[in-house]
Amino acid sequence: ELSTRMINIPKGSGLGTSSILAAACMKAISEFTGLDMSEDELYEAVTCAEQLMSTGGGWQDQVGGMTNGIKLICSHPGIEQKLCIRHIEISDETKRELSERFVLVYTGQRRLARNLLRDVVGKYIGNVPDSLFVLNEIQRVAALMCFELERGDVDAFAQLLNTHWELSKKLDGGSSNTCIDQIFLAIDDLIDGRMICGAGGGGFLQVILKEGITNQMLQDRLHSIFQDCGVDVWKCEIVF
Repeated sequence: ELSTRMINIPKGSGLGTSSILAAACMKAISEFTGLDMSEDELYEAVTCAEQLMSTGGGWQDQVGGMTNGIKLICSHPGIEQKLCIRHIEISDETKRELSERFVLVYTGQRRLARNLLRDVVGKYIGNVPDSLFVLNEIQRVAALMCFELERGDVDAFAQLLNTHWELSKKLDGGSSNTCIDQIFLAIDDLIDGRMICGAGGGGFLQVILKEGITNQMLQDRLHSIFQDCGVDVWKCEIVF
């Protein structure tokens, strides 16, 4: 019998919890049965399980959730994905700054990723030029984010997060909506970087606070504008 514990994370959060839960179950079963599943086999098994359950998705969520730290994850083209996971080495000072300035904001809405995935993959398979350009740019931005974190420039990282956000909206218009636009507009003077989690269109937003701005200041602003709408700051911690 396999039992799980309920956690207080809403459905459609964008945090990849379905893949992380599937990976945890796969890991528990493999250890119980003595299969000694490698990390690569675990990631592939979760990807297959997600397809069978029709939730879609790739390998990013389970890799992100099952290994510590901030990492740059790459794969070679092809049906069989061979992953290269590079853990980003950042200084203790950068870790402290990032921990202080990184915040999750809940939108009070939910959105499932499967429709987004079908749309994005369909455009990719159809060789839609605009989509191919955006996907290529997102890869380039990810590499630059890695570079800026390694040299300890959180401000530059935040600006790249903004660039990624603009690219995501071009890739899928449903990644944002009136609610998300209003949240970012309301806190624009408090943050340097903004981005969605997962598919967007709901769930959580991730922001980088301006230096000197606290979580409480952000929370007070949100509460004063979005009363009783579920919009709020959630406590989070980066596991290095």
